[in-house]
Amino acid sequence: MKLLLLSSLVATMLVPLGLTTTNVVNGQFAGSTRLSVIEIVQNLEKDGYGPFTELSRDDGNWEVETHKGNESVELMVDPYSGKVLSEHHDDPDTPPPAGAMPLSKLLKTVRKNSNTQPIHEVSFERRYWEIEAFRNGQKRELHVDPITAKIIADRIDD
Repeated sequence: MKLLLLSSLVATMLVPLGLTTTNVVNGQFAGSTRLSVIEIVQNLEKDGYGPFTELSRDDGNWEVETHKGNESVELMVDPYSGKVLSEHHDDPDTPPPAGAMPLSKLLKTVRKNSNTQPIHEVSFERRYWEIEAFRNGQKRELHVDPITAKIIADRIDD
């Protein structure tokens, strides 16, 4: 009973300061916006990561499979700040071919040419990028040439 009373008293004192837990969602302040996958990739490219092989959501964060130098790494990236939360060695996947367009540029081109948004998942599949994104509320699967960013296939993703 004393604990409940103390908790209520503390909460009442914090309300005028805007410091109640109702202002925090998933560890982020309400009103914070998630970075787009393009912004996440741009930040990682600036930090020396690449080429990338996969980006997907995992427990609210971005899970990124990429390279840093000659090492294959898996990153966990905060979707709000773009900060790398963890990094560890990963088994290598087949990277895009030499001469492939930087992923951030490719994703910008795809978003512009396909009128899709947001991009939900990205993975390199032997010869092309597979990009899951939404158009008019419908989930789409795009296959994209890694060198030209040309959309090879665009279909409904079940």
